[in-house]
Amino acid sequence: MNQRIANQLNTFIVNIYKAMGTVLLALILLGLVSYLAVQCFFFVSHSWLAPTVVSSTDTQILQLNAQLAQQEAAREKLLTERREVQTRLEQADRLLQAEKDFQERFRATLGSERRARSNALRQLASLRGIYKKTAREISETNLAYSDMARGRTESLYNARMVESEERLNATHQLAQMAQSNLSLTQGVAELHNKFEQLQRELKGFDASLGGKSDGLTAEVLLMEREYTRSVLEVKHAESERLHLKASVRSLDEAVARYDTLLASIRGSPWLEAIERGLTVGFVPYENLENAAAGTAIYRCEFKLLWCEQVGQVGHALRGEVSIKHPVRQTVMRGVMVELELSDEGWAREELLHLGRAPLML
Repeated sequence: MNQRIANQLNTFIVNIYKAMGTVLLALILLGLVSYLAVQCFFFVSHSWLAPTVVSSTDTQILQLNAQLAQQEAAREKLLTERREVQTRLEQADRLLQAEKDFQERFRATLGSERRARSNALRQLASLRGIYKKTAREISETNLAYSDMARGRTESLYNARMVESEERLNATHQLAQMAQSNLSLTQGVAELHNKFEQLQRELKGFDASLGGKSDGLTAEVLLMEREYTRSVLEVKHAESERLHLKASVRSLDEAVARYDTLLASIRGSPWLEAIERGLTVGFVPYENLENAAAGTAIYRCEFKLLWCEQVGQVGHALRGEVSIKHPVRQTVMRGVMVELELSDEGWAREELLHLGRAPLML
């Protein structure tokens, strides 16, 4: 009896082992078939997308925001430098214009002074001639009158016809006439000196206007020094102006490059999704033709079975992104598209299908 029970128990245990082995083998085969089916599906199917939940704390978002802040700071630094260079350029322009105006006024003033000296010289020449002639006539008349008056006074005094006081008065008048002659001679000399001085000044102005070094006077030479300083300032300002203009162009080009870079960063699909509060999905390039706007979106149990429509595809976002394949570990390139889902929770699915259910289930 005991042996029969033992045999039955052994038979039951063996049957259980066989059943468990069969079940385990079936499960392994089912897993292998499922794995192969999923791999074959992704190998032949181009109608799927990977939804992505974008958060402000995602690594990509943090990196993009850090790059954006860094590039904006560098761009602002360039703009500050450009403003400083532009200020220096405007100052150089003002200095250049002021010095050129000074040079024009200098040449005009020099010509005006030359004409004034020429007119004064002509007038002085005419006056000197008249003065010399008049002085000579007055001197000759005074001399003749003095000789005659002196002789007549002496004769009358010797004849006791005039008193000593009258004689002294007459002598005093003659001395005054001699002093007048001396003053006239001195006036002639002063006019001559003034005439020669005007001639030298006129020659100095002519030499300066003609760009010559001979004949320059001390006054004109000092004026020429100021003019030379102005010419040197103009040369320096023009050279600095060219350098500053080149710097402004270089800075403008650098700012333009930063603008392009910033526009590229701001146009990233990740930042656009965050800023606009979008629900997005990744579509590989090979699936992009099946992800047109308005295409129906399905989600399935176990990735491929028991599917239902959960929304539709919106507009594609600008820019390229790269993420890992939802099943394989390879990195795929593609674009982000806007998802219009009936329930935002479907964005947490690992995989969604485009157009229809994958196995018509």
